[in-house]
Amino acid sequence: MRIKNPRLRDLLGPRFWPLWFVLGLLRLLILLPFSIQLSLGRAIGRLLYRLAPSRVRVVRKNIQHCFADMAPLQQERLVKQHLESLGIALFETALCWWGSERQLRPLLHQIEGLEYLQAAQQQGQGVILLCAHFTDLEISSRILLFHTRFAVVYRRMNNPLLEYITAGGRGAHADEAIPKDNIKRMVQQLRKGQTIWFAADQNYQRKNSALINFCGQPAPTATVISALARTGRAAVLPFNVARIGNGYQLQILAPLEGFPSGDAMADTERYHRLIEQQIEKVPEQYLWAHKRFKGAPGFYY
Repeated sequence: MRIKNPRLRDLLGPRFWPLWFVLGLLRLLILLPFSIQLSLGRAIGRLLYRLAPSRVRVVRKNIQHCFADMAPLQQERLVKQHLESLGIALFETALCWWGSERQLRPLLHQIEGLEYLQAAQQQGQGVILLCAHFTDLEISSRILLFHTRFAVVYRRMNNPLLEYITAGGRGAHADEAIPKDNIKRMVQQLRKGQTIWFAADQNYQRKNSALINFCGQPAPTATVISALARTGRAAVLPFNVARIGNGYQLQILAPLEGFPSGDAMADTERYHRLIEQQIEKVPEQYLWAHKRFKGAPGFYY
């Protein structure tokens, strides 16, 4: 049974105890040195490769679909690397929610393009920080919040305890945590000159969606970014993250010129080309475990 707007007292029953235990363990483990967290995350990823065949199948099909020219051994190596990145993401997410500034600040190796965001904010311009679902996306938002302010957009979780923790963890550090279906609130904030952090690259097959080319394949995708930028009168600045060694590189690109163009599909295609450029740099860190091509003609998981 889904609990709408869960409160702590709703989440103390026995059915939540195993998840509370896992979350409590994660909160303790993030006290370890970050290098050890990375090693533990990779070990969890290797376990997933052996113990989660249905999820591994999704990763493998996505990679085979998007990297058809890659040799089978290279494809399988990328599958394993992605699962290791997923394991690391457990610790990255926990650090995002509960890590201290002392722990997180040293993890930033480089930040590029912050001046683009600061210039727009100083002019009172609403900004969409346009990102994508890479495994290290969560921790990138927390690190960026040391340098600027913004609201985060998130997808509501089906599990009420995860919804409670996710909304609380994000809202505790960002200006606000906005559910992705609350477009009205996003527009309000943008028109006030606020910045929102938003990723719109997952599978979407409802109103305002289209089959958009992604890595050479049609993928059902929301085309909402154009309408949000137009209605919110916002500048759109692409935002990238990459985990390099024991830290992170953040990159904010210049505002997209001529965006929105009036053609929502063309704008979404442009967004996808930017994502692909980042995938070329860190292919294992894109979220291949997501059923990105579900509903695409002739494709089945």
